[in-house]
Amino acid sequence: MDLAHAPIGIYDSGVGGLTVWLALKQLVKQDLLYYGDTAHIPYGDKKKEQILFYSHNITRFLKQQGARVIVAACNTSSALALPSLQLTAGVPVFGMIEPAVKKASSVTKNRRIGLIATVGTVQSGSYQKMFQQLAPDISLYAQPCPKLVPLIEAGKIDGPEIYSVLRQYLDPLKKQNIDTLILGCTHYPFILQPIRDIIGSDVQIVDPAWQLAMDVRDWLREHGFADIQRPTNDQFWTSGNPQEFQRKASFFIGSQIKTVKYHQPPEDLPSKIQSVLGELVPGWRGDDDQ
Repeated sequence: MDLAHAPIGIYDSGVGGLTVWLALKQLVKQDLLYYGDTAHIPYGDKKKEQILFYSHNITRFLKQQGARVIVAACNTSSALALPSLQLTAGVPVFGMIEPAVKKASSVTKNRRIGLIATVGTVQSGSYQKMFQQLAPDISLYAQPCPKLVPLIEAGKIDGPEIYSVLRQYLDPLKKQNIDTLILGCTHYPFILQPIRDIIGSDVQIVDPAWQLAMDVRDWLREHGFADIQRPTNDQFWTSGNPQEFQRKASFFIGSQIKTVKYHQPPEDLPSKIQSVLGELVPGWRGDDDQ
């Protein structure tokens, strides 16, 4: 495939990454190749080895489809798998965390920032480490939100249930006098209005999807791809039920998706996880790598 006409690969555990897809649709003129790993949703409660296994297999699949750039439109995957992906993928791989930290650091005034994210993202410590590296004077208050992704995937983006759950997660952050809130999961922009209603108008809300999309746009411009004008040929793939994903994705992006293709993911047996990771990531040993 001609590199100039190769698509941008985007993946997430489900429909959350469509917030990045929507941002990219507005910022770049390129074909987009989206993969929703709904067979394994949610990522937030999975072990690190599983996230590595899923992320590397999806990245390999997207490369097989011709992707020249890959966007990990998932905070949990960005937190746990991005270092090894960037080392082994052979194409540029963009993640969610650094763009979010840079943006939040630039807008906060009192240097007190809240983070809502999946359990996996919070426990990884990736946001904490990135703030320590880029803005060590900032106090970060991280709130795990295990109930949000299942609710959003079920289409519950408004109403008493989502407000009740959000109050449970946001009230502790409000008590910390934060002036900035990071949406640390790509699903969360779909419930932006309820979040805004609860957190208040005085708190800046950072949506990493837009910052990430701008980073991808800048990379494309630097490499001469951004101004390509051609008919779009977007593709959607899922590891789950294509009809169900088509229904959900069409609802969230506000327009009908004509076709969703099915990709059968490899079995995620523990023994195979170890062998595949050894094959894919021979030079990476994890957080303690010296």
